[in-house]
Amino acid sequence: MDSDDSIEKASTTQEVSEFTHENKSSSLKKKVPSSDARAYREIGKRLRPIFDDEGLDYGEDPADEDTLVSKFELATKLRKKRIEEVFQCIRRARNVQLCFLVDVTGSMQPRIDDVRKSIDTLIKRLTDNGPYSKTQSIAQSMEVAFVGYRDIGYNNEVLPFTNAEQLKGFLSGIVTGGGGGDVTEDVFGGLDTALNLAWSDECGTKVIFHICDFPGHGDDINSGVRDNYPAGDPKGRTCKELFSRLRTKEIQYHFGKIHSYTDIMIKKFSEVYGDYIVEFDVMNVDKILEAVFNAVSISVAANVAASQRTGGIIRKPRDFTLDKAMPDWASLKELNGRFVSYEFPKSIQDIKGNVKLEWNKPKNATVKIATNPFGRGAERLAYYGKDVTTYVVMDELKNKKVLTKNEDIVLKENLHTGKGMNSVVRYQLSNQMQTIASFLAQKFMKNLKEVGINQTIKFLKIRTLSLINEDASKRYMSCERLFAADAKFVRFTNNAGYRILEEQALAKGVSLEYVQLVISFSHWTYKASNRFLMVVDLEGIIAKIDGEGKTGVLLTDPAIHCTDLTRYLPMNHGPRGMQNFFENHDCNQFCKALGLEDFVSKR
Repeated sequence: MDSDDSIEKASTTQEVSEFTHENKSSSLKKKVPSSDARAYREIGKRLRPIFDDEGLDYGEDPADEDTLVSKFELATKLRKKRIEEVFQCIRRARNVQLCFLVDVTGSMQPRIDDVRKSIDTLIKRLTDNGPYSKTQSIAQSMEVAFVGYRDIGYNNEVLPFTNAEQLKGFLSGIVTGGGGGDVTEDVFGGLDTALNLAWSDECGTKVIFHICDFPGHGDDINSGVRDNYPAGDPKGRTCKELFSRLRTKEIQYHFGKIHSYTDIMIKKFSEVYGDYIVEFDVMNVDKILEAVFNAVSISVAANVAASQRTGGIIRKPRDFTLDKAMPDWASLKELNGRFVSYEFPKSIQDIKGNVKLEWNKPKNATVKIATNPFGRGAERLAYYGKDVTTYVVMDELKNKKVLTKNEDIVLKENLHTGKGMNSVVRYQLSNQMQTIASFLAQKFMKNLKEVGINQTIKFLKIRTLSLINEDASKRYMSCERLFAADAKFVRFTNNAGYRILEEQALAKGVSLEYVQLVISFSHWTYKASNRFLMVVDLEGIIAKIDGEGKTGVLLTDPAIHCTDLTRYLPMNHGPRGMQNFFENHDCNQFCKALGLEDFVSKR
């Protein structure tokens, strides 16, 4: 089993394993020399996390090929079971319940009218196929509800979950009014009522979209506006208790902002929610449709991503508080460790044959790391970092000069804790996956140039950082360059069939040419590997790359589907994931130029 020692020995341990590995365990048995203990360890690096995730003990590395084949077969069965569970959760994630939580005092009539007028269009956009005939809809099924609140002492307007026609009729009968004589309204009463609706376990995506122009009662959630209940909700309800219930019910909360009067309230809600609350500008009523569409899209995508952790033992997430602010670097101490990266594979055939990637020589690292993460994904937390490593250069007179880097970096750490989660192997496997994706992108660009197309698509270089904590325990993180602050981050695809819709891309100012380029790259990897793998889950920025002056796509954090289910964990959905891609794919100009049209998943 690997430890930090293996990183330290990387400069002298560069030999390539002699085993190759195919999908069937019988092939594995033929390919692994019985005397090659190193080969067994390399396969064990992949298998051990599978056993750990299922709460099973992998034990020592096998000493004979029969034992190794037996473990491989069990790991493959476990992965097949896990993938089936993931797809069940993905299907549930596309069953949506959406509750409109709306202040129905007098000033809100235009927003209520707009919800009524746009609800048909909203549901059609969410449940219809996209602009390409095979593009999967965002939602498979959808129910809507409405909770309208006023102030303390007034009854709420409530429509339980139903269809669009029922909602339109209900909204036609609402008469706004009942402000209670102060500026604040009974936000907590409305939220309490919304939480008591019949939220279904059959729906994997549950959304409350809250629209209001003034905050609730209590000095702690408003900015000192006129409030008849400055001590808070007279019924004793608190935002902490309400958002705890919201979390328990797995409901996602989004906010339609009209005025800055609600800023303090939403900041407080974010603190107790434990995540950033996405605010959508709905000051102009014609923005409501787009805001709700994007809110539901974000929620479905988030739940699809969360489905990756389905099955196996329950992992406890780390305790953390998100903080998007850049830290005061002067106040943070320097930490010493090592950076390790991998060389590119020699060929696609080496990737298929599972030839071990060679380490580059480890480099000393000095870094500063923000105390709190600024972002959270389905699998990892992201921290701001600063690379302040010193290095030596020679000037024109051959004199040594010691310089210090001052590079902004992102450091990513596994979200969940437990056996094996902080092992160096987990980070090495992630590092290897992005290295392989980067190599394939390079080959893809070369293939494009051969057919007269000059486009750039690259992946950030990834390194594994190893640190030793004050208590002598080890900490590992993945390290990448930080995207520029003004860079527009785009999720083009995920590993479960999602791809950005044409209208979403245009709204973000993203050229459809780049969307097509990225999607065709996934298709190309499938052909280039002869149906062995496919690079998916593509996200990043469109920017000028590497000082070339040419705009291209710079990606990070890919996933890889592969016919060998024990590789590229945990996002590998195998042949089923590749089939899912093609069920939602129509070949574009790049696919056609590269001759990919006839190279699709076998049905």
